[in-house]
Amino acid sequence: MRFKITTEIADLAQYLVDSSHFKFELAYPIAAKVELSDRYPDGQPPKITGSAVCVATTLGAIEDKEIASEISKALSKSLGGGWANFKGIHQERMQEVFSAIDFFYGPLWRLMQSTIAMVRWRIGAAMGATDPGRELREYLSEDGETWSQIFTARSATLRYGIPFKKTEASAALQQEIVDLVSQIGEEPLGRQLFREAWNLRFSNPRSALVIGVAAAEVGLKKLIGALVPDAQWLVDEIQAPSLGKMLRKYLPTLPIKGGLVGKTIRPPRQLISCLEKAVELRNKVVHVGELPPGPDDLERILRAVNDFLWICDCYAGQLWAVPNISVETLSAWEDE
Repeated sequence: MRFKITTEIADLAQYLVDSSHFKFELAYPIAAKVELSDRYPDGQPPKITGSAVCVATTLGAIEDKEIASEISKALSKSLGGGWANFKGIHQERMQEVFSAIDFFYGPLWRLMQSTIAMVRWRIGAAMGATDPGRELREYLSEDGETWSQIFTARSATLRYGIPFKKTEASAALQQEIVDLVSQIGEEPLGRQLFREAWNLRFSNPRSALVIGVAAAEVGLKKLIGALVPDAQWLVDEIQAPSLGKMLRKYLPTLPIKGGLVGKTIRPPRQLISCLEKAVELRNKVVHVGELPPGPDDLERILRAVNDFLWICDCYAGQLWAVPNISVETLSAWEDE
C-alpha cells in the first residue's frame, strides 16, 4: 500500500527560485520521499498564492489481512472525485481501519513537518506562521498510479471557552475603568501573557505552555512587588524559589489587600499542584526538548493559570475579580 500526504506551505514559494528541484529521499524514522513544488501532482496550482506544495509519500504493508482487504475494496469502488469509499464498514471496524492507516500517516506527517522546518531554517525563511501547513490532504494507492483521497478527520471533540457573565455598562463601572486606566495604565502583564497563551493552545501548544507558565510567574512577581515594594528588587534580581514553594510558603505571609471570606490565603492544593506540574512540563519542553502536553492537559493548565491570575488581582485589591474565578477552584478552596 502507498500513502501520500499533500499540503500547502504558506509563503514558502517567495524564498525559492524554483521549488520543483527540491526532492528529498529520507530514511528516518521511515523510508519516504518529500518533494516541494509550485504545483500539485495533477498540475493544479496551490489555492493560496505564494505557497509551495509539499508532497510526502511512503510505502508500507498493512499486516492485518482483513483490514487490508477492506481498504482494497474501498479503493476499488471510489466515489466521485476520487474519494475512497468506506461505506458499509461498521463504526468500530472503521476505527481499526484508520488505526492501521495512521500507523503510516503519523510518522509520514511528522517527517514532512520536520523536513519543511529544516528547509525554512536552512534557506533563511525567518518570517511566516509557526504552523505554515494549509489544505492538508491524504491519499491511498495500491499501484502508485491511481490515488484515492480519504478524510483527514478521525474524530470530533467539542470544546468550550472560559465561562463568563455579561456585564452591564453602568456609570459606576465606567468610572472604575477610568480609575484603573489612571492608576495602572494597562492590563496586568500576566493577564496579557495569558491571553496570548490561550490563543495559541491549538496552533502552537509548546508556546502556549511556555507563555502560560510565564504568565503565572509574572503574576506572582507583580503581586509581591505591589504588596511588598521593598521585595520587588529581590524578586526581579535574585533566583526565586520554585513557583509551588512560593505559593505554599511565601504567599500566605503577604499583606494582601483583599481576599475571599472564610478561605485560606493559600490557593487550593489542586490548583497549586496543577501549576507545579505546568512548571515541570515547561522545563522539560524548554531544556530537554520534550513534546508539550496534549490538548486536554494543556487546557487544564491554562485554566489553572487563569484562576491564579484572578486570585492575584483579588489579593492586589481588585475584589471585582472574585466572580471570575472558576466554580471548580472556589469549591476546592479550603476554609480557614
